[in-house]
Amino acid sequence: MLADAASVEGGKLFVHGGGWDVINVGTIPATHPTMALVLILRIEYNEALADIPLVIELLDEDDKPLGPRIEGVINTGHPPRTRRGTPTFHPLAMAFKMLSFEHEGSYRFRVTSGDSELASVPFRVRIT
Repeated sequence: MLADAASVEGGKLFVHGGGWDVINVGTIPATHPTMALVLILRIEYNEALADIPLVIELLDEDDKPLGPRIEGVINTGHPPRTRRGTPTFHPLAMAFKMLSFEHEGSYRFRVTSGDSELASVPFRVRIT
């Protein structure tokens, strides 16, 4: 989901102004001051303790990359007393500042791992 702001502290996700999907602007091009991409990754029991590559990128409606592109690796263990087979949930919050939009229309954040798309978080930029 998208939010005005978000953070992860002590394994807990804190979201401010979350769950929107439209940025209203007066003119194009437009710069949005700040937004957060909020994700909760489900890490299966057998995926824990292994490097899981992640790529997060902003795309327009034609799937053209606009930047930013974030690449990283998640590696999480099993919490104490976890029963075999139980997944772990890993919250992530990414802040983006001063994103520029050159046209009105649809955009999305795509989250991939290897060749698999894990999530797509769509939103629109609309002139009001």
